[in-house]
Amino acid sequence: MKLDCNENCFLEYNLSKSVGVRVTSTFYGYSGFYGEHCLRSSLEYIYARYLDYMNIGWTYEHKTYSLSNGVRYKPDFLLETGEYVEIKGAFNFQYDLPKVQLFESEYNVKVSILQEKDLRQLIKPTPFIFEHLKHEWKSLAKVRGMNSFGNKNPMYGVNQTQETRAKIRAQAIARFADPEFKEKFLNSPKRKAYHQSRKGQKTGLIAPRYTLICEFCQKNFEVIRHKVSQRRFCSKHCSVQAQHGKTSITNPGIQALAYTFALDNSEKLYSLKLNKLKEVFQPLWDLIQEEYNILDIRTICQIVVGKPCSRKEFLYYLRSYVQNVRGATGNIEPVELEDKKPLG
Repeated sequence: MKLDCNENCFLEYNLSKSVGVRVTSTFYGYSGFYGEHCLRSSLEYIYARYLDYMNIGWTYEHKTYSLSNGVRYKPDFLLETGEYVEIKGAFNFQYDLPKVQLFESEYNVKVSILQEKDLRQLIKPTPFIFEHLKHEWKSLAKVRGMNSFGNKNPMYGVNQTQETRAKIRAQAIARFADPEFKEKFLNSPKRKAYHQSRKGQKTGLIAPRYTLICEFCQKNFEVIRHKVSQRRFCSKHCSVQAQHGKTSITNPGIQALAYTFALDNSEKLYSLKLNKLKEVFQPLWDLIQEEYNILDIRTICQIVVGKPCSRKEFLYYLRSYVQNVRGATGNIEPVELEDKKPLG
């Protein structure tokens, strides 16, 4: 382990290693040059500083490897000891871990995965302070929204010269002259997904589907897993037709439930306000749904009243029924169905 004799030596060492640091802006985060290597995050910068401090030779993104499942993998660091190191801010165990394990098994190498907590422990014996290094990298980096957006960007309003465009065109032609590069480009999954998305086709991973049978038309239809217990019909049309098909203009059983409910809750019906309709009638809706499997409230109102009506008219109808059965009392004024005055 390398230790500095005093604070001045440590500062001189840091300054010597920081010479030539050039930071660029990327959409995804802090990216910049440390020496000859373009690092993509502050964590990679901290690890690179640690390796240099410990006099451990390293290269960054040394090579891209092709795996047997068609995925390409490029480890972050290759140490002089032959060990590969992957720096991850947030590690996706479902996606990243199988890829790393497959790379280890196919190429017979070892990959160490380091996250922020691991780097903090790693630099504890050194004079480095994690937050200082992180702030140092961020202060040099210029990312989207940090004094580099719009006319504050150094490249704002700068157009490429014809000479530069010719160089870019020549390099692109030279790359496509390589059959291996051209084949990889044409068969790239990202390129295929891009063209599919332009055509309106869905791209990416597709959630597993489960096949159900529509209770109305008896046709098969597919749903995702969390919809299995909720879907009974293949479409809204079948759902509406099923509700109408199960009911007729009148149903003595449903009418009996509504009349019994009205007699048991007659005082509530006469003092009920319009903004409390759902709260009072919900037990009746639940009972009819449980016994007759009818979900549509308008259908229930139509069965009881005998014609299409609103919940307000349904309330007036039940009031009239209670009045006809029990008669008007001195304390309760009867309200007819045609009366549209505000309730309460």
